[in-house]
Amino acid sequence: MRGWLPRLCRTAPDAEPGDEVARASRPRGDARLTRPPLDITWSGGVRGPSLLPPPMTTAAPPPNLDHLRALIRRIEARRPQPKTLASPLERHAAERRAEARQRLAFRPRETAAGACLERIEVYPLAYEVGHQPLAPLASVTGETLALLVPGAEVEDATAEDLLFLDIETTGLGGAGAIAFLVATARLGQRDGAPALVLRQYLAASPPEEAAVVDALLEDVALDTHPVLATYNGRGFDAPMLDGRATMHRRRAGFEVLRQFDLLQTARAGYRGLLPSCRLAEVEVAALGLGRPEGEVAGAAVPRCYFNYLRTRDPRWIEPVIVHNALDVLALAGLTARLAGIVTGQVETRGVDALVAGRLLAAAGRPERAAPCFARALDDLPPSTERQEAAARLAALHKSAGRPDLAEPLWWQVAERPGHGRLRAHVELAIYYEHHARDLGRAAEVVAAALDHVERALSRDDPAGAHRWRTALLWRGARVHSKLERQRST
Repeated sequence: MRGWLPRLCRTAPDAEPGDEVARASRPRGDARLTRPPLDITWSGGVRGPSLLPPPMTTAAPPPNLDHLRALIRRIEARRPQPKTLASPLERHAAERRAEARQRLAFRPRETAAGACLERIEVYPLAYEVGHQPLAPLASVTGETLALLVPGAEVEDATAEDLLFLDIETTGLGGAGAIAFLVATARLGQRDGAPALVLRQYLAASPPEEAAVVDALLEDVALDTHPVLATYNGRGFDAPMLDGRATMHRRRAGFEVLRQFDLLQTARAGYRGLLPSCRLAEVEVAALGLGRPEGEVAGAAVPRCYFNYLRTRDPRWIEPVIVHNALDVLALAGLTARLAGIVTGQVETRGVDALVAGRLLAAAGRPERAAPCFARALDDLPPSTERQEAAARLAALHKSAGRPDLAEPLWWQVAERPGHGRLRAHVELAIYYEHHARDLGRAAEVVAAALDHVERALSRDDPAGAHRWRTALLWRGARVHSKLERQRST
């Protein structure tokens, strides 16, 4: 009994029974005999442990490699049992998922990283995005793309190289943000005729994002060096996809592709003509595209996805899928529309002519921009847009060495209110001083400009008024000095 008391005292008071069993069953060196743990029982109604030592037992030999292999073979040979739903709630959720898959024509897509959902839709080129058919897309050349996005290095690209892409994410970046829905569109074939093939990849749960990335990389074939056509893709879509691919131990490379970012084109063509250059604004102005009722706004997309994950109700995710598909179709339609505008395949009048002139001027094609500004000047009613067309056309005439053609246009701008009025007065003063050699007329123009500065600009923009006043006083002093010398001779 004395030999067992130290062992009893060493047993932790809060130890679990299983802990002691585990310690006792460990083999020690070559020992084959071990003592099981102390059997603490009630004996004879007297409270206290029994201190009788238990009988000696033989420990089971440790499992060897052959035993483990046999166990693995038995496990692998078992037939998988169908998983049963644990509750009516899970059964209802599964029915909702199947219903969404059927209604949206999604099918499972198996990849090395698992499965995601995929949807493919084919649009003939006669299909209209808003009022714009997709047909001009097939004839887009690299030269046309370079006119729309100067400096994009797409001169040798073809229409088949364009890869339209848009993603939906749970955030703007950082930890926890995933790309749960990706849409691509590319020219392909349908029954032997050219068509636009739209693909969407959906992660029905966050772990499926890896399969979405795998499916996207497999279908896109980045080694063919496509031209990535996006809306702010250089700043968001491309780095986001590359980052998510890296998280899943994949190498993507969307950022190093040739970038055809239509946000740059929209800003060059529509800045100041629309409340903003968001895609939702530009597609209405350029395509007349109206989104369907119930279509979700971009800012609400993460909330819809989280609600879908929580409830598995397909009504939360359906508007997001429609929004994503329409964004990609809008990119394709916008490319077709703007390509037709800058190449002259689409007749441009009014604001469209002004947009075409802006894009061609930004691309360094003044000889093609001038007729566009002239058409806008003829078609537009008196407005800020018409003033801009006149000022831009006058600047092109001046650059071409024809200030005489620019003079009446500068007068059109100078005689109407607008932000270009003072600039027009300065240009007229330069023309009369240096080209027409009419110093008296130049002095009158400078005086009229100073009067406008004192009456209007001093109240609304004191700092700007000071700058203009300084420049005009300097120019007026020089003109008057020349007049004095002319009179003295």
